[in-house]
Amino acid sequence: MKNYSYKNGFTLAEVLITLAIVGIVAAMTIPTLVLNYQKKVLKNQLINKYALLQQQLLYARNEYDVNFRKYCVEWDYDNAKFKHKDECLAIFNKYFKVVGECEYKNKPRTYDLKKEAYIDVGGTAKPKYLLSDGTCYHTTINSGRLGFSFDMNGPDKGPNALGHDIFSFWVNDKDYLEPIKMTGYYTEEELASAMENCEGNTSIPSSNSCIAGNEQNGRPCTKNSSQKGNGLGCSWYALNDVCPDDETKGYWDCLPK
Repeated sequence: MKNYSYKNGFTLAEVLITLAIVGIVAAMTIPTLVLNYQKKVLKNQLINKYALLQQQLLYARNEYDVNFRKYCVEWDYDNAKFKHKDECLAIFNKYFKVVGECEYKNKPRTYDLKKEAYIDVGGTAKPKYLLSDGTCYHTTINSGRLGFSFDMNGPDKGPNALGHDIFSFWVNDKDYLEPIKMTGYYTEEELASAMENCEGNTSIPSSNSCIAGNEQNGRPCTKNSSQKGNGLGCSWYALNDVCPDDETKGYWDCLPK
């Protein structure tokens, strides 16, 4: 009588089914893992860059022995311009190590990713100057304020959006970078009313300036805002890891997708 030995194994059908299941699970989990990794990278870049830029700003202050917050916004009434603007820009370019200009293929987006972004007070949505580490930065001297905006990973890496990788800061009276925080939320009705007031009020010097101001009034940072300046007030929330729409969550866990 012959003895037959049998080896346990999988049939081809079982192998194909297993591979299909693994593929489905991977398709479901890998995008989430990648997104979480990207958020962690952006968070670390912001923290590190904020500390480094603050250090460089104080180095510049010590060398030139001036208070930039006051010096750079000093107004020349006879010539209707900021007296020391060009000098300040040259100093910041030197200390932040500008090596070129940043070129964006597409305009940066708002915090909710739904619109092309616009900010003026505090910086610009499209930082102009390229730094040696790949960061983009811009200086704004406007409305009696000195402000900076930074794109932490440059124009070639996404998402190029306010509150995601682009953040704005004001310089306070002690020459510290002050993260901007949202102060209020405009509903659609309130925003529409403010825009109508700009267009119909002849006492306002420039209706365009008024409309641009309304786009960032309240320094918005919320998924509910329709303003083009939505994201201007996100740097405080990002550095303190607080979700602007739900304080029980971390900032980087509630970023709009």
